[in-house]
Amino acid sequence: MKRSIKRVSALILMLLSVATVRAQESFSLEEAIQYALENNENLKIAKVNTIDAEAQVGETRADGLPQVNANFGYTNNTQIPVNIVPANVFDPNAPEGATAAIRFGVQHQSNFGVTASQMIWDGSFFIGLKAAKMLREKVVVDEQKARQDVVEQVTKAYYMVLVNQVRTDLINANIATLESTLKDTRALYENGFAEKIDVSRLQVQLNNLKAEMSGVDQAIQASKNLLKLSMGMAVDTSISLSEELDAFDFEYSAAEIDAYVVADRLELQQVEYLKRLAELDIKNVYSQYIPKVTFNAAWGRNSGTDIFSNLWNDQRRWFTNSNIGLNVSIPVFDGLRKKYTVERKKYQLETLNYQYSQLSNNLRQELINAKTSLDVNLERLSVQEDNMELAQEVADVTRAKYTEGVGSNLELIDAEQSRKVAEVNYLTALYDAIVAKIDLDKALGKLN
Repeated sequence: MKRSIKRVSALILMLLSVATVRAQESFSLEEAIQYALENNENLKIAKVNTIDAEAQVGETRADGLPQVNANFGYTNNTQIPVNIVPANVFDPNAPEGATAAIRFGVQHQSNFGVTASQMIWDGSFFIGLKAAKMLREKVVVDEQKARQDVVEQVTKAYYMVLVNQVRTDLINANIATLESTLKDTRALYENGFAEKIDVSRLQVQLNNLKAEMSGVDQAIQASKNLLKLSMGMAVDTSISLSEELDAFDFEYSAAEIDAYVVADRLELQQVEYLKRLAELDIKNVYSQYIPKVTFNAAWGRNSGTDIFSNLWNDQRRWFTNSNIGLNVSIPVFDGLRKKYTVERKKYQLETLNYQYSQLSNNLRQELINAKTSLDVNLERLSVQEDNMELAQEVADVTRAKYTEGVGSNLELIDAEQSRKVAEVNYLTALYDAIVAKIDLDKALGKLN
């Protein structure tokens, strides 16, 4: 296949002498991929998710560390509450049943203190911390999958541009050849050796080629925009590609395909992490049956006065209070809620197991299909290569016969049309083969 691509390049060099206009930026495939890995928006989101998962681990871990809070309060009792008490509490001589209204308290009160708590045992915490760490590992795999997708998108878009550019060069070569033939035919017509219809037929074919060139130019721009979009580059940026099609390698190892373990695919690793998280989710529900133990401690001071200016002076007395305690929360009965929650989560885990099995089988089939597709497309590419060479030979012979006056104008136009069709078929087969090889590399995990 490389031999045919080189012949196409040699043909273009012989038939065309076109000055290359350097674009603002030029990229090799490796440079385009590297640029995409740094600028693609989807990959940036995946990287942010990775950082967020790391922060989530710290957030979960913080729940198991001491929780300390300081507080300060001031209260202005604008109306001190009145308490009704038996009058003989303060006056033994008061009649039986008499009551007295007494205000207890002062108008201005102030307090400050510190409280602390430490979780001693909470099964949900330890399971949650383990789940947070596992989620962090999963998002790393998600980022790797995002990188793989970006590499695949950029590679396919890059070679689509190259194929379209080669098609442009071939059309330019055909236009140059046809213009030369048209010029010779017009000279023959002016000297009475050709008919006007011969000139018209060639002119129509030339016009069709120029119209086709406009369509291909548009396809090149569209494929470049797709490439820039995959790279995370502004679509109004001008770029050029520095690689050639003959640098593409279609080789692969059949032994490597037979020995490949699909469990290494990132897609399966993602589902595997979902399964592990589901298992931890079930354990988390079970852990809620276990009592939770928390240690608590508090220290504070308070004071009060009826005169606001005396609240914080040296004569005001402050009273200290403190306490320590142990709190044990024991779940007794929740209406069987946890029981049914566990059942639901087990069903979810069972679904993930089925999905893993199905995906594993699909990925194995994908690998087999990718190899078969590449073999078929390489065979088709070889056929189209031979057809293009034969069409070129027929066109050369027909043109020579027409120049010598022993061939017809219709034969020449038909030969040129067949050659053009053969070139288009060849380039289509070439791109299909390139895509098939990229798909095979992806199926083998080589785009990571």
